[in-house]
Amino acid sequence: MSFLTPLYLAGIIAVGLPILLHLVRHQPKNVQLFSSLRFLEHKPPQTNRKNKIEHWLLLSLRALAVILLVTAFARPFFKNTELVLANADPVKQTILLIDTSSSMRRDSLWTQAIQTAEQLIENNATNQISIYTFDSRLQPIKPLRSSQHDSPRPDIEHYRERLHTLSPGWQATDLGQALSEMASLLQQQAISDPTGTSLQNCTIELITDFQAGSQIASLAEFSWPESLRVRLHSLQTLQTSNAGLQFLAFENSQPIVRVLNASNSQQEQFTVAYEWRPGETEFAQQIYVPRGQSRVLRLSALEADHPTPLIKLSGDDHPFDNTLHFQPRRKENRTIVHFGIPADHSIQTPDYFVKRAFPSTPERQIEFLTVGPDAPQLLAGTADMDLMILSRELSVNESQQVNKFLQQGGVALLSLNKQSSAESLNSILSLAHDSAAKAPIKTAEVNGYALLTNIDFEHKLFQIFQAPEFSDFTNLKFWSYQKLSLPEALPHQVLAQFDHTDPALVSIPVGTGQLIVSTFGWTPEESQFALSTKFVPIMNAILNLNTELNASRTQFLVGQKVKLPEPVQVLHVSTPSRPQIHLAAGQQDFTETVQPGLYQITTEDQSEADHQFAVNLDINESKTAPLPVEQLEALGVKLIQADETTVSETQSADLQRQALVQELEQKQQLWRWLILGALALLGLETLLAKWFADKTSATRKA
Repeated sequence: MSFLTPLYLAGIIAVGLPILLHLVRHQPKNVQLFSSLRFLEHKPPQTNRKNKIEHWLLLSLRALAVILLVTAFARPFFKNTELVLANADPVKQTILLIDTSSSMRRDSLWTQAIQTAEQLIENNATNQISIYTFDSRLQPIKPLRSSQHDSPRPDIEHYRERLHTLSPGWQATDLGQALSEMASLLQQQAISDPTGTSLQNCTIELITDFQAGSQIASLAEFSWPESLRVRLHSLQTLQTSNAGLQFLAFENSQPIVRVLNASNSQQEQFTVAYEWRPGETEFAQQIYVPRGQSRVLRLSALEADHPTPLIKLSGDDHPFDNTLHFQPRRKENRTIVHFGIPADHSIQTPDYFVKRAFPSTPERQIEFLTVGPDAPQLLAGTADMDLMILSRELSVNESQQVNKFLQQGGVALLSLNKQSSAESLNSILSLAHDSAAKAPIKTAEVNGYALLTNIDFEHKLFQIFQAPEFSDFTNLKFWSYQKLSLPEALPHQVLAQFDHTDPALVSIPVGTGQLIVSTFGWTPEESQFALSTKFVPIMNAILNLNTELNASRTQFLVGQKVKLPEPVQVLHVSTPSRPQIHLAAGQQDFTETVQPGLYQITTEDQSEADHQFAVNLDINESKTAPLPVEQLEALGVKLIQADETTVSETQSADLQRQALVQELEQKQQLWRWLILGALALLGLETLLAKWFADKTSATRKA
């Protein structure tokens, strides 16, 4: 047995105090002087020096109670294997987490990253070192060890060789997923640690440009370990001006692009032009983009018989995101199914407006089917649907068909108007999420009219309205709408609200698809939506949410999966870096979209391209301004700066052992039992003392 505060054991000497007081010779008190005795010789009274202890049992109980109380204050505990392991030096781990996203291609950022990593390896040469890289996913270069003693530690040169084999790629930055996956791996490793201190002795060295386009939303669903620390090494460049391009649409032979300017940019004037030959630009257009904002630009029309050019941006400091590849679509067939009341030339029905929102163009052929409540059999031949619109009450079979369509990745728009109710929405949600939770819906009280607020212009539905000349929604009035309350457990995203309170447009993920819920109707009786200039663009943006499932899609981001055209045969894919990639017969998807450029798919027995598509950077990589540290800390990540040290690094081995001893004593809590034992002994002593006193009194009376 050991003691946490052994100095309290000195209190055991208090056990002898009752004995000493009992054995000391007492002098008579209250001496009365008498006059007749003053001439007699003074003689001290005779006392019996052999005082006897009459009740040894009572004395023993009292002494033992004092001993137990003193021992309880000394906080005793029993040693175990955890304390033995704590006597040895703790094994410290250093995890290098290096950003390899496309934004790391700017200037000297990658050189800084390698130099920082080499310095960390040299400073932590005695630690266990692991190396991971991340962009849109986490990649192990030298993974964590399954055991702390499974292999010897390599030398510094071995780590340097690993580092110099790395290079930045072209994918986007998902910092949240990388940190949460890394923390999960360390938590799994900590399960096998008997001391439970592996997370305290581990530090994640995060080497990144920490740019604002990094995705961190996934950390909101992850509980960060309290004892795990992340040391941030934020890389910077002197040239901060950066702008990027995003392809939005190709209408009437004109590409529509979005120009985004970083919030710390020093430049606000840029040039966008076509490039058919390297270094030679044509049809240049000037565009003014304030820092931290974006603008939409419609380029010059292209002739059909001309080859497709590149779109080039100039005027900033970093060219990594200044080239945009695009491939015009071939004419495609799109099928839209509307569960509604047939219009019959009545403007008071949603069908009248919605079927006119999707005109056929030279690039697409629209097939629009209206399914009334009495004609569900029309769905028999519509296996290849692109969009479902729901504006009336659905039957049980129709709800099941909608759920199946959503589970397969489709997009459906549900309007909560006067012809529909909460039953259709709740029926779809219960099928999709296997939950009995209801979404209450009631008619909202509107004082005159309501307006749209808190619009998410970053969402695909509203991206085309980001420019100031298009972002004004104050002229769009709603006379009535439904107040929707979604359960907190149901994942959803509010895209727009009514007067900062009730949701107007909500996106709910269902399987791999999306259910867009509008809490309003678009007939003139309910709102001005169908009569506004926003109606057709928003409806077509909802239709284009489903383009990822369409094999005729021609625009992709780096890392996205490409659905191969039917029928699937043995194919070859030509990429910007590899002249030919052979695909096996029956392969459904192509996943090697690793860099921007034009990709061509050809069959084995054909020499000309069968299908061509473009791959570009994620526009979020152009947001190169530093991300506020507070956003990451608000999600629970324990950050320390590059010049700070963790508690485990500053504590000595003795302090760490003392902390473990204290934790071990708190777990055992033997002092509680000792105090209870002392109280029990004092209670027994009191009863015995009363019994002895009564017995002595009875003897004297006799």
